[in-house]
Amino acid sequence: MTDAQPAIRVNHVTKSFRVHLERNQTLKEKILYAGRAKYRDFVALRDVSVDIMPGESVGLIGVNGSGKSTLLKLMSRILYPDVGTIEVAGRVSSLLELGAGFHPDFSGRENIFMNGALLGLSRREISYKIGEIIEFSELGDFIDEPVRSYSSGMYMRLAFSVAVAVDPEILLIDEILAVGDAAFQAKCMSRLKELRGQDKTIVIVTHDASAVERFCDKVVWMHNSRVRMEGQPVECIQTYLATVFRAANEGANTMSFDRTGAHPDHTNSSSLADEATGEERVDTDPMDLRWGTGDVVIDRITVTSSMGEGLVKCGDPLDITMHFHVVRSVQDVDFGVGIFSEEGTQCYGTNTRVDRHQTISLEVGTGHVTFRADNFCLLPGTYAIDVACSAADTQAHDYWRKASKVQVFSDRPDVGICRIPHDWELIRDTASIEFARM
Repeated sequence: MTDAQPAIRVNHVTKSFRVHLERNQTLKEKILYAGRAKYRDFVALRDVSVDIMPGESVGLIGVNGSGKSTLLKLMSRILYPDVGTIEVAGRVSSLLELGAGFHPDFSGRENIFMNGALLGLSRREISYKIGEIIEFSELGDFIDEPVRSYSSGMYMRLAFSVAVAVDPEILLIDEILAVGDAAFQAKCMSRLKELRGQDKTIVIVTHDASAVERFCDKVVWMHNSRVRMEGQPVECIQTYLATVFRAANEGANTMSFDRTGAHPDHTNSSSLADEATGEERVDTDPMDLRWGTGDVVIDRITVTSSMGEGLVKCGDPLDITMHFHVVRSVQDVDFGVGIFSEEGTQCYGTNTRVDRHQTISLEVGTGHVTFRADNFCLLPGTYAIDVACSAADTQAHDYWRKASKVQVFSDRPDVGICRIPHDWELIRDTASIEFARM
């Protein structure tokens, strides 16, 4: 019995684009300078190899310009590689650029037929599915209006509805869901989970690290046109964030055509090139991950309850206190905490901005801030705690991964992740019995 073949195989692929340094504006210039225009080649992908197995949900992450969207377009056969091969096994449905494949003068209904045909459906198949598509999109009366009058969110509704209705074996999505409203985004994620449950292969390009961690089986981190890291979501995302914020603090995130100093070739989650090779090393130990501008520095963490430090009974109050000092005055910051299981699953995360706390500005000096949970309801286990002080634009002043931990115990054998405060009520005929809160 042979091993399963990849749904998508990217084999040593390189893709370049020609960037013209001088543009001939007139017909005379085009004729006089034909073949002599100055240009340079921009390498969007350099020797990239990735295997995506059938039924896998894969997230492509990386800074803007790292090659994620180019790789997705190659998978969808919109572009073709200069070097290497891409093998795709199965019907592909793509959501790449907003409004791609739509004619602005056609109505939404007419564009469903045209877009469905581009995705390989016959007119009969589209007619059979059009009611489902319109209902899912929730466009109502606007379905018969020209799409040029649509907002970006309405474009996305129509495009997503068509893409998932064609029953794809492979679904490719490039950040398009970010333009939808919250309710429709939730509806789309629910539909994606259904497709995932049907063993469809899904590849998503997004900057939403939390969505990737929750949804994807594997993460591919693209950096400087190469695969920098590939593996489990938590480890890849935390290493990626640490590297990006460190580079931002050093002013090293400026985009450039020159990628001759690109980082190592394909690496996996277990090892990265070390300093002995002359290439940049990224420390993949999550216990050591910490990044930020350094304007505010969190010095130490105390985790306390009535049971003492670092220990709490399920359902009891818990305080997490961050002691910090301010190096440079900062305006409009927030403090946050994240709580993770031993397996790396994020159990909870919040910050003062999410909780609509008053605006926080800090002058040079020291201070402390406390996250207080009146009912710490996570079930027994050991949990890691992340802490952070961040600016309004989400730039971290100090993000401290696994800064502390807490041990939770309980005298009740609940199962799951957390204990939900609840009542039981038994109704028998006209009599009812109400139990005390547990």
